[in-house]
Amino acid sequence: MPVADHLPPLLEDENDEASPFALHEPREIAQVLRALVEARAIITASLVPGGHACPTALLAVHDDGTLVLDGNRHEAMNRRMASATRLVCSTQLDLVPIRFRLPAPALIDYEGYLAFHAPWPASLLKLQRRELYRLQVSPAAPATVHVGEGDTPPDASLGGLRVLDISGGGLAIAVPDGQEGRFQTGARIAPCLLRLAEAPAFPVALEVAHLARFDVRGVAHWRVGCRFVDLPAALEQRVLQYIFQVERQRNARQRRGG
Repeated sequence: MPVADHLPPLLEDENDEASPFALHEPREIAQVLRALVEARAIITASLVPGGHACPTALLAVHDDGTLVLDGNRHEAMNRRMASATRLVCSTQLDLVPIRFRLPAPALIDYEGYLAFHAPWPASLLKLQRRELYRLQVSPAAPATVHVGEGDTPPDASLGGLRVLDISGGGLAIAVPDGQEGRFQTGARIAPCLLRLAEAPAFPVALEVAHLARFDVRGVAHWRVGCRFVDLPAALEQRVLQYIFQVERQRNARQRRGG
């Protein structure tokens, strides 16, 4: 397998099965796994116990409910994988983050090369395509957009505009009545700073897609829907990680009855 930069692992959650993005039907799981084989997707396998991360790839998905993972060129890493009690596998397919867990893998010879044999995952977490899923932002994990004034760059230490919802493709912000003139449909707003929860803010460019008026307790506001413009893959991954984290926290509260 060629050496390549692998993606950062997704947030690990022992209760992924409760996520609205989890697939449980074997036919659907097999379809995603086989697509990963065809795409030759690089997979980050986090070893439990130990926490070591190993780049690998799916070589085959068999109809008997088993799969084959590529071995590593380093013998020490192969020994660690063989002694793991489970693997937490993270990857992407068409920019859609995917995660699944595998039980203890068995070291095998596959077509003359070292590889690992394991059962299919019982479930597979797949975030919906960014165009199809939009997260409603809650006060528990707020997001804000900071917009500069003229030649003055945005300052993330100042109060920003509240993000109402967000996806990998864009977001909607709440703009006070009287300030909507700054956000004309089709206009590009750059630079901006986007802050997700307590993480450091990062720069984004936005294009205004639409405006709509709404009231909050009798006070007029404007909902401004924006698209991300040329958002780098690494920053898109940060947005998707934020969405995963918020969903995980919501699922945990629901399980506690909160």
